[in-house]
Amino acid sequence: MKQFFKMLFASFLAGFALIFVVFLLFVGIIGALSSKSEPSLADNSVMRLNLNMIINERSSENPFENLDFFTGEVNQSGGLYEIIQAIDAAKTNDKVKGIYLQSGITFAGMGALKEIRDALIDFKTSGKFILAYSEIYSQKGLYIASVADSIFVAPEGGVEWSGLSSTIPFYVKALEKIGVKPQVIRGSNNKFKSAVEPFLEESMSDANREQLTLLLNDLWNLMTTEIAESRNLDPSNLKMWADSLAISNSQSAADHGLVTRAAYHDEVVDALKKLLEVEEKDDIEYTSVSIVRNARKKEGKFTGDRVAIVFAQGPISSGTGDDLNIGSDRIAKALRKAREDDKVKAVVMRINSPGGSTLASDVILREVLLLKEAGKPVVASYGDLAASGGYYISCQADRIVTQPSTITGSIGVFGLFFTAEELLNDKLGIRFDRVKTAEYADMGSIDRDMRAGEKKYMQNMVDYFYGRFLGLVASGRGLDSLYVDEIGQGRVWTGIQAVNNGLADTLGSLQTAIAIAKDLAELGEEVRIVEYPEKFNPIQELMKNLGLDEQSRMKKRLGTFYPYYEKWQKIQEVQGLQSHIGIEIEIE
Repeated sequence: MKQFFKMLFASFLAGFALIFVVFLLFVGIIGALSSKSEPSLADNSVMRLNLNMIINERSSENPFENLDFFTGEVNQSGGLYEIIQAIDAAKTNDKVKGIYLQSGITFAGMGALKEIRDALIDFKTSGKFILAYSEIYSQKGLYIASVADSIFVAPEGGVEWSGLSSTIPFYVKALEKIGVKPQVIRGSNNKFKSAVEPFLEESMSDANREQLTLLLNDLWNLMTTEIAESRNLDPSNLKMWADSLAISNSQSAADHGLVTRAAYHDEVVDALKKLLEVEEKDDIEYTSVSIVRNARKKEGKFTGDRVAIVFAQGPISSGTGDDLNIGSDRIAKALRKAREDDKVKAVVMRINSPGGSTLASDVILREVLLLKEAGKPVVASYGDLAASGGYYISCQADRIVTQPSTITGSIGVFGLFFTAEELLNDKLGIRFDRVKTAEYADMGSIDRDMRAGEKKYMQNMVDYFYGRFLGLVASGRGLDSLYVDEIGQGRVWTGIQAVNNGLADTLGSLQTAIAIAKDLAELGEEVRIVEYPEKFNPIQELMKNLGLDEQSRMKKRLGTFYPYYEKWQKIQEVQGLQSHIGIEIEIE
């Protein structure tokens, strides 16, 4: 009987493997057919620009990235780089007559939204229309839609207008209840390095409240000023309406001038048909971001010269990383490839990162310095975030371009460790005993608090790295170290503030950074843009999602020993101290 079940199980596995191979072949065939049969761009088209999604720095090659294999649901995501390219292409393509903008509930950061908004404003210089419609408008969605010629909202829809806020959870009491104690080491004067506050306090420190207040006020001023300009309103009125909750639905939004009017979808379609000058009985020729982008006709001949864009998005750690996580090996390899390619004359680092490992950040910075030694200009372009390690890897760039709403700075270092003596000893009844050859041989043990000597040792390391961080910023930005310390200490700044205090050079987009890179390298306009690093292979990602990757095979091989292997892998990925903003500053 046991042999029967073994054979049955083996047959099941073989059948599953066969089905999986057939499935992959099917995916490949469908992908090939879809790429060949992509609709062409029709005359008198309107580009549908749907921003109700997560927007990363660039799109993924993996068609299964947003597919939940358990629920079957697909979470949409898009690439900022591709969206900007499509808007620019639509501006000059005679077949595209306008843009149908859907941005009611967008999950993009303020930096990405600002970049898209500026591209839409530039699009309007062509004389083409932008029409926006949504059933509901969030504040971010309204910020984008405000550039449109007409803004429609469903009659029974809602419009949010209540101001910005940032909420931080604090974990001290929860950790006390389970018997876990945080061991925090941060730069001696890093009073603004608020990443560790949730583990130390029950509320914000005065320093953190001060910096968040200034940051939110800057973003609120930017948002209200730009909406007011686009809608011909007074910014002070916008703030007053938020304070009094004067706007809650489509009618009140229309009465105050934030939207054009309330309308149902069929009325919006009729408005589009009038703009396109087509008959009521005719269908609208909608087109997509990808079709418009791919249909762009390149004018002139490109020279052999290239500008490389190196995309660096996500937390920084050692190892490979992926499209949404900065692995020092992968990004360093991309920078090295750009340096060794004689055709690449300049490099733009597109950074959207809260920071991370100080060691991994330093590995990346080394390649930036080698690029400069090779005579290739390096220009940094900031997205939503370029803080702590995200600022560290770019502080030696020849130029730094930031969005006004970028959160940057956070020049500081911290170490965060957890001990669980009470949890292990008193609550679980687990005790440890050990033999050692030196006083601090067991440093880092989870079953006891750090000793005074260990804390001093870690403090010295943190202060050393903070001093090195200050020195790199000072030399890279041409500033005095004492001044950098004044604006450092872990403090975060908006892009506007960063330009004013010398941490960045100018406000602008990725396209601004590319133009500066061309100028520094003395290149003409007809330069090819190349992207690094290469995007991840979709089939590899699919295997990972289905549990057929190396990690899944290791779990099967190692069995009960796998947790120890996994722990070792994590230790390798997160080595040393952290230069990380630490908390996600969620703007709502």
